[in-house]
Amino acid sequence: LSLIMRRALAVKVTAATAAASLLVHQQYGDYLASVEASAHAETHLPLSADAQKTEVVRVPSFLSAAEVEDLHELHKELQPLLGSAGRTSGNQAAAYRQGTWETSYLSTDGLFARARPALRQRLLDLAREVDAEHWNVMSRATRPVLPRCVEYHTVEPGGSLPYPTHYDAGSLVTIDIMLSDSSDFRGGEFRTLEPDGSMRSYAFEKGDALCFVSHKFHCVSPLTAGRRNVLVVELWEGVERQCAHRCERHTGECEHSARASLFRRVLNDLGSDL
Repeated sequence: LSLIMRRALAVKVTAATAAASLLVHQQYGDYLASVEASAHAETHLPLSADAQKTEVVRVPSFLSAAEVEDLHELHKELQPLLGSAGRTSGNQAAAYRQGTWETSYLSTDGLFARARPALRQRLLDLAREVDAEHWNVMSRATRPVLPRCVEYHTVEPGGSLPYPTHYDAGSLVTIDIMLSDSSDFRGGEFRTLEPDGSMRSYAFEKGDALCFVSHKFHCVSPLTAGRRNVLVVELWEGVERQCAHRCERHTGECEHSARASLFRRVLNDLGSDL
C-alpha cells in the first residue's frame, strides 16, 4: 500500500475505534441512569416466570385497511423529524451481519399523540381491556400507565429478532399491530418461547393487534423476502415519553433529541464498519 493509503486506513480505523468507544460509554451511562430512575417502577413489574405463563392475545382487524394506510402516510410525513435506530440497507456492514431492521420513533416530540389522539386513546383502551380480562398486570401499577414509545418498524430480508429470551424490559404491556399484508413478505413470524420450551407462532394479518405482557419472551424469525412493517407500542408505569428513542428513564427529564439519535446512528455505523 502507498503511504497515503496506509494513512487513510489508519485514520478510518482510529475514527471507528473512537466512535465505538464513545458509543459504549454513552450506552453504559444510559444503563446507570435507567437503574436509578426505574427503582420504583421495576418493583411492580411481573416476575419473568409469571410473565411466561401469560397468553398473547390476538385482536383481529383492530385497524381497518384505511387506518393502516394512514399510518404509513403519517410515518412518511413525519420521518424527517423522528428519532430512529437500527440497521438499514444504507449501512452494508451492519445489514450484512444482522439483516435490515429500522425503527422510527413516532412518539418523538409528542408528534404521534398530537397527530392521532383518537388512535392513541384507542390503544390505551385496548391495553386496559385486554389486561383486565387476561392478566391484571396494569392494576399493580401505583402510577399512571402511559405510552413509553410508539415505534414504526421496517424489516427487510435478513432482518430478525433472533433471541428467544428477548423481552421488553421495564414495560408492562406491549401492543404490536401488523401494517403489511402477509403476501408482501416471507418469514418474519412472531414467536414466543413457552414455559414447556416450545416455540409458538401466531396468526398475524394486516390490521391485527397482538397484545402481550411485555416481560413475556418473544422473537421474530428472519425475513426471507419482501418488507414487513409493524407498529409497536409499549406501555409502562412512567411519564409519557416524547424523547427520540426507547427511553429507560421512568421519571425526570430526558433530552435525547432527533439530532442525538442521528449522532448515535453515525457512531453505530462507524462501529459496524470497524
